[in-house]
Amino acid sequence: MTRLRTCHCGAKFLPRQRQKSCSPACARRARPPRSPRPSINRNQPIVLRLLKIQPLERRARGGWRFGTKRISDALVDSLIASGRAEIRGGQLHHAEAT
Repeated sequence: MTRLRTCHCGAKFLPRQRQKSCSPACARRARPPRSPRPSINRNQPIVLRLLKIQPLERRARGGWRFGTKRISDALVDSLIASGRAEIRGGQLHHAEAT
């Protein structure tokens, strides 16, 4: 005779091979929470290296671009706020260290 198994929610069920919960929804609830999404700031070093090569141009639909690579307004705003970049005309330049 097969033994009933108890789920995280307290329900009893007949397990299949490697089954640990009574339903997919209950299994989702039992999983640990996901880690938070990485912040925009992790891309700052990459964009700063691109800025040393050539300035970024403003896109017509918003945002910035380096060739075909799109760079978000939020990332550019954080670079400007930290003093690492500045806007001159319609281009974003690397801030000169003085």
